[in-house]
Amino acid sequence: MLETRKVSVNSPQSVVQAFLLATRHGRLALRRDDLGVISVGAKADIVVWDGNNSPALLGWNDPVAAVLLHASVGDIEHVIVDGKWKKKDFRLVVDDYPRIVKRFRASAARIQAALIADTASKALPAPGTPSFQGGLPYGVANTSDTLRGPGNGYGELFLEVPRA
Repeated sequence: MLETRKVSVNSPQSVVQAFLLATRHGRLALRRDDLGVISVGAKADIVVWDGNNSPALLGWNDPVAAVLLHASVGDIEHVIVDGKWKKKDFRLVVDDYPRIVKRFRASAARIQAALIADTASKALPAPGTPSFQGGLPYGVANTSDTLRGPGNGYGELFLEVPRA
């Protein structure tokens, strides 16, 4: 939508397509058999979300949609990268975390100050204006097709859902 300077009113990908690109299809695109799967010899990069207790993820029938559309970093229970814990039991496992927090807060303060200064010089759109915040009109994005063969991945669910 950048070329037409419009704000999309739809998503160019389904949640299933996004999930597959982050896992199986991403590895296929990179021609890597050791990515996007949990198996012996595969890279041990794993993220575990708390789908049982997180308020953002409660009540969704589709766990993939819940994670991709509603999860935040606070919903991540564990992260393993290259076989090493990076987050365990909702807590980061990194060296010198207090120093990292201090640097992050300083960087966030600089960015927020710059945004506030930039925003103060711009007028808000008139009420009822059919455009996005920056004055750009809305438009429909082209959809992505990440599947080989017929169809584009919308509407299909690639997870087995237990039947009652």
